[in-house]
Amino acid sequence: MEDHIRDLLSRFQYSEQLRETAVFRILFGGEEVSQVMADLGIHSGHSIRSWVQLYRQKMKTGLLTLPAMKQAQKRDMAALKQRNEELEQTLQQANLLILALNTMIETAEKELNVPIRKKSGTKRS
Repeated sequence: MEDHIRDLLSRFQYSEQLRETAVFRILFGGEEVSQVMADLGIHSGHSIRSWVQLYRQKMKTGLLTLPAMKQAQKRDMAALKQRNEELEQTLQQANLLILALNTMIETAEKELNVPIRKKSGTKRS
């Protein structure tokens, strides 16, 4: 019985990469939740919508930060390696966020014909 419950729980746990892919396809690809669910084998539209909401929050607040390491952790090689991996992942997320925001700006400028970025050489009013 316990194995069955563990199996069920593990079936509905998705990797960070899969969640990011789903969110990007919905937010920046304009795809429907149902299509992304079918393509990626995700069983719950509620899960996807919550991932999208979390990602939007990250975009608004810029919460791509890590807590400071303690002195004992700084002396531990395994902790330093783990921290390095965390920093690389955070950098990757920050780069994706920058790409997403630039894409949104370019799309808005093109489709709405609204200049958003400051052009070089413009005078202040």
